[in-house]
Amino acid sequence: MTKKLFDFFLVTVGSLISAVGFNAMFLHNHIASGGVGGLAVSFEKLFGWTPATFVMASNIPLLVLCLVFLGRGVFLKTIYGSLIYPVFIQMTANFPNVTDNQLLAAIFGGIILGAGLGLVFLGNSSTGGTGIIVQILHKYTPLPFGVVLVLIDGLVVGISLVAFDADTVMYSIIALITISYVVEIISTGFNASKNIMIITKETKEVRDYITNTLDRGVSQWPIIGGFTGGTKEMLMTTVSSIEFPRLQKEILKYDETAFIIAMPASQVMGRGFSLTKQYNKATDDILPPM
Repeated sequence: MTKKLFDFFLVTVGSLISAVGFNAMFLHNHIASGGVGGLAVSFEKLFGWTPATFVMASNIPLLVLCLVFLGRGVFLKTIYGSLIYPVFIQMTANFPNVTDNQLLAAIFGGIILGAGLGLVFLGNSSTGGTGIIVQILHKYTPLPFGVVLVLIDGLVVGISLVAFDADTVMYSIIALITISYVVEIISTGFNASKNIMIITKETKEVRDYITNTLDRGVSQWPIIGGFTGGTKEMLMTTVSSIEFPRLQKEILKYDETAFIIAMPASQVMGRGFSLTKQYNKATDDILPPM
């Protein structure tokens, strides 16, 4: 129950932040950065349609398609965000335009909107819109998710050529790239990890530190030096990005000549990461509990 309430909190706050970015940065600067929001910017210029009304009206049939083609589970995760977002757009409609510089609006509006959408995604929801179409096409066609996303958002940005000049469309593309980058950082940044490989003459001390003090698992591999032909032991462990500086400092305390390789790990699943350290051990588990 606590997790669900926290998810609702994230979706609510994220939708509010996104709505503020939309009204204070994008709308008056004609930044049509993909999605139903981008269409709302173009159609507001072409037909005078109120953005909040258009987003709400568009989401209703899209939610029906979501229920039919993607199932009840996805529908329930999507419905709250897709309905609360246009409500917040209407509530923040009178926010003053922060800047008349389209480049600044594209970059900083993209940061604000991306941060809001990132929080919504962390809350296991979405703001609906063309994201539903992307999910449907990805499910029922052989096209990769990224390709479908680019095609749909590219189509929306292309439509804005009817309403705005080429310079404005290019600013919209900058905004779209900024949003995608910020969403990616927020989605993975809180769980960023590093895969560490260590070759040291103090293998036992470093291994004991990782397992006993840092409370992480570690693998020990025999290796052969390509130049000398000598045998050594290599340690491999995975830690959070926050833990890495501490680990590096301690390794160099034991052996200032230690060879350390740190590689980004975009997704880590298992104990201490996707499973809690208190996860009950099964008899056939490959790794011991963290």
